[in-house]
Amino acid sequence: MKERILYLDIIRIIACIMIIAMHAPIPNTGLSSYVLSTDSLLTVPGIGLFIMVSGALLLPVNMPTEQFLKKRFAKIVFPTVLWTLFYYMIAPYTDTVTQGFGIKSFLSIPFSSQFNGVLWFMYMLAGLYLLAPILSAWLRQASRREVRFYLFLWGITLCYPIIRSYIGVNESHTGILYYFGGYAGYFLLGYYLKTYVDRIAFWKCLLLMVLPISIAVVIKIKQLSIDFYDLFWYLSIFVVMMAIAWFMLIKRQNIPYHAESVLHRNLVLVSNCCFGIYLVHIFIMRSIIWQWEWLQDLGVIQILTVTLLTFVGSFAVTWLISYLPGAEYIIGFKQKK
Repeated sequence: MKERILYLDIIRIIACIMIIAMHAPIPNTGLSSYVLSTDSLLTVPGIGLFIMVSGALLLPVNMPTEQFLKKRFAKIVFPTVLWTLFYYMIAPYTDTVTQGFGIKSFLSIPFSSQFNGVLWFMYMLAGLYLLAPILSAWLRQASRREVRFYLFLWGITLCYPIIRSYIGVNESHTGILYYFGGYAGYFLLGYYLKTYVDRIAFWKCLLLMVLPISIAVVIKIKQLSIDFYDLFWYLSIFVVMMAIAWFMLIKRQNIPYHAESVLHRNLVLVSNCCFGIYLVHIFIMRSIIWQWEWLQDLGVIQILTVTLLTFVGSFAVTWLISYLPGAEYIIGFKQKK
């Protein structure tokens, strides 16, 4: 039995909270652009951290490709289809559905998220699962230097929002680094940090965190004509810097897992439920919590309150579902009896 890596569970929980916090601000309640930008900036590493945890856990794949894909896709395909249909069915009664409803939408389900934008993550993750066995064949014989070289090329693509301000950059499928861009870099980065990097000095982690935030603050204060969300979004060098800082700050604590510890067991339980929490959180948040009028006058505290209530409520729903027969096909996780 593989030893539980507790720091990866902690990172997954933090990433899940970040994603909920990013979605938390209630529209049209007077929150300033500075508050909304700060919320986005502090929480945007969440998606990258989720992917990094998957890469750290799955790469390299140590089983036949067919067996791996059957195991992984059972945990992602069925929940994706079920939650797609769920968001379609509740459409007449809620505002959580944000996409079309025609026959084209149904035919598009195998290829792109439908009926709710939050499901995009599932499709991206499925693509990484398909890529994992191919990456693994290379990783089994690749040196640390070779992996770092791939990450270096990926890092250049992350700088495109900066580089294109000064020179012409071909970011299309004919571009020289087109095949090195995208979320596969996060997948490989998680593997690299887990396998090859034991510690990063605290001051370096702090620099990786503070530098992007400082640059964002300067841009906002000086009101520079820069696309803020292009420069500080998922596939941006600044966001990757913050994701690395979070990953290594938690890893450097070197917390061993103790099965007899109630705290550790509960952390693992919450971590196992994060997949389900992600799937249900947008419904809990928008259809229930956002409707409570007393929340709309809390100002900045509103974001923290909505995040906490959504996380707790989503966990409770996911935890209850985890006891149902076939729960692994609904939320990707089932409680052991």
